[in-house]
Amino acid sequence: MQVVRALDFKQVSYIFVPDTQEDGNDARAVRQPWSEKNQFLVILVIFITHAFVDSTDNFYPYPVSKKGDLVDAATLLFPHISNSSSLNLESRHTIQGRPDIQSFAFDLGGSTCACTLQWDKQQYWQRVWYGMKYVYGHAYTALYGVILLQRWQWVVLYKIFNEIVEELATGVFGVWATFNQVQDLEPRYDTIVNDLTLAGIPFTALGCHIVYVIGLADPFGETLSYNLRSTKTVCLLFFYYFVQNSINGFWGKFGNQEIRISGLNIHAGKLATTILQLSFLCLTWTMRALPMRQFYMISSCALLMSCPFIFTFGNEPVNEQIDAFLAFSLTGIGVSVYQYYYTQKNKHILAFALATYASALVLFCSFAYSSYPPVAAPTEQFYYKRKWCGVGYGGNEDSCSWIRE
Repeated sequence: MQVVRALDFKQVSYIFVPDTQEDGNDARAVRQPWSEKNQFLVILVIFITHAFVDSTDNFYPYPVSKKGDLVDAATLLFPHISNSSSLNLESRHTIQGRPDIQSFAFDLGGSTCACTLQWDKQQYWQRVWYGMKYVYGHAYTALYGVILLQRWQWVVLYKIFNEIVEELATGVFGVWATFNQVQDLEPRYDTIVNDLTLAGIPFTALGCHIVYVIGLADPFGETLSYNLRSTKTVCLLFFYYFVQNSINGFWGKFGNQEIRISGLNIHAGKLATTILQLSFLCLTWTMRALPMRQFYMISSCALLMSCPFIFTFGNEPVNEQIDAFLAFSLTGIGVSVYQYYYTQKNKHILAFALATYASALVLFCSFAYSSYPPVAAPTEQFYYKRKWCGVGYGGNEDSCSWIRE
């Protein structure tokens, strides 16, 4: 038995070649991908299971805000209103069982627009950069999209399509994104600026760099064409991508539950979701018979990227958009270091990518550690949370839908 070592910059593999064989064939122990039918059935079972679990009650429901903890948002944002006898604001939206709430939905706080009073550019940018949003999910969907599809154009179009569907759901079903109440409506600048420009596009670029550095093989090879065979392959991979995206919502089952160890806070939901995502990606690699060494490299990048979202320190408010720049820069710098020491990939691409990651790190530090950040942190707690029609000082309330007696 001869052992032939095949070495290139993408992967190291050992191929066992028999010296002689009775039938004269060259038999090699090579993992074979599952049939597309079996792959589809397995993914379908996982999707149905996930949908069932998602339909059940949350493991740790969001704490409800108490009546005495609510402050009228209009009075908080515009103190002059309380001293005016000519203005009487009444919300068109009512909260069942809470006739005492006479606030309104304010766009800068993350609810439906109240365009009748004033606009403050400082508050706008505060709301863009600060607060607890869904940046974690948008970062992962962009990264995994490039890993699975390896077409950055498809990923960007997919994310734009997703935002359009969320908007259409408001008019068709009367809820936002098919499940959130209208009081939880995501403001439009959040969709364009946060979801696409500051989250989707950077992490799509990061995914492209990872694919380039590790030499991930094109899932379509040279067979992609306008025929039924290619259509089935594309649909199957998009089904992979859709289920991978669906898993992102699992963190909501844990509410704002945190595990606190000394001064370290661990977000339980995001930790569990990251583990599930990597488990599903490992299953993907197994069913498609892809090199496991590349999976380990991708999972290392994914874990590094998740750390700023999962782990926080002290009692500081969570600012996911700012944390995303740390996740982007740390992961990118790690990939760049690997490219420099272990590959012979284009050094011009490395220099450009490294400059981008360094700029993101500088931007993060200017927000997190500078005495004069590019945008000052909001002074009112209202802007640290999304989807509030009233301000609860309990610390964990999420939206109007969780207000109870």
